[in-house]
Amino acid sequence: MRIKGYYTGIKVYINQKGGVKTPRNIRVSLDWDGPYTDPESVPSQRAGIYMVIAGRQDEDGNLLTRLYRPLDIGQSGESGVRLRGHDREPCWNQNKPSGYILVYKFAAMPSADYDETDRRIVECCLRASHRPLPCGVECNQEYNRDDSVVITNTGSYSPLNESYFCSPQ
Repeated sequence: MRIKGYYTGIKVYINQKGGVKTPRNIRVSLDWDGPYTDPESVPSQRAGIYMVIAGRQDEDGNLLTRLYRPLDIGQSGESGVRLRGHDREPCWNQNKPSGYILVYKFAAMPSADYDETDRRIVECCLRASHRPLPCGVECNQEYNRDDSVVITNTGSYSPLNESYFCSPQ
């Protein structure tokens, strides 16, 4: 449980142990890898953000990025491992249109530079920016954090935008 308080004009949080926690201000550049059509191909021992997309292929097996439909965005300390046997996989399959396949993308957020809370803030911003996603509930209605984040996307980031900014309302 967090208790909101104020300390010298800056919004702070006092946790149950009496520690003070200030909101974070994160800037991250996500370099997206993929698309992968097999979750086994997603880097397994890397921390980062993953995206699950319903994708459609042309006659030659090429993915048609203009037809991508985001299904889920998440974070993990071991993204490839997390995607294998994910608890939301039934939701992905249920919400994937007929004739589409599941496609995965991954952007590293190395543990040496970012912790789990940082990844959750980035995940929340991306999820809130694409609400409502059919799978997952956290931040699926609005950006509900007291942290600010600026995200720049590079690499194979479709269907995401090039950048995002989320801050407390």
